[in-house]
Amino acid sequence: LQIDANQIGTLVAETAAGDLNIQGVDGLTQIMVTADIYTYGDIDTNLSLKQNGSTATLVADFDSSINFKRSPYIDLTIQVPSSMMLDIDDGSGDIEIKGVAANIKVDDGSGDVWIKGGNNLDIQDGSGSVDISNTTGKLTLEDGSGSISLQGIGGDTHIDDGSGDLSVANVNGTVVIDDGSGDIDVENTLGLSIIESGSGDLSVDNINGSVSMH
Repeated sequence: LQIDANQIGTLVAETAAGDLNIQGVDGLTQIMVTADIYTYGDIDTNLSLKQNGSTATLVADFDSSINFKRSPYIDLTIQVPSSMMLDIDDGSGDIEIKGVAANIKVDDGSGDVWIKGGNNLDIQDGSGSVDISNTTGKLTLEDGSGSISLQGIGGDTHIDDGSGDLSVANVNGTVVIDDGSGDIDVENTLGLSIIESGSGDLSVDNINGSVSMH
């Protein structure tokens, strides 16, 4: 699928099962989507890319009324202009985003999330590891389970984590953590507040600001 991106500021993606790979490309004037569709039997696929004003909406899923013996899925590779904002609602499968300089919002059910770049990030993840690096703005992360690695975050960072180890380094802002269980390792930030930490080891180093812990 392909659509002219000159009048589009945001890509909204509503995707079900399958891996999602998004690449921001400087100077690109199109949104280009390649879909690898894996189905079993006679199953209707919903796959579309449409513009509505300054927003483009990508839909990639299947007829939810069918009971599948084997789950179908769609692997997506998407290229967008690097300045385009993203709003992703994904069911399951790994997500990889790189080269995007704008705001990114992700609501993910399950699967690993890997993001390199972006401005302000708002991430909600059910299960799976989360790896975020080299952002220029603030980060809000709500995670159910799975390890978290944050490196080179450009602004204040707020983390609400259920379980899994947490590693945070090189944040140009304060870090607020509300954690259920798992080890916590924080270094090189402008402040740290641990609202709650259920269980696990804690390591803190080189915090250039106030530190508070519960």
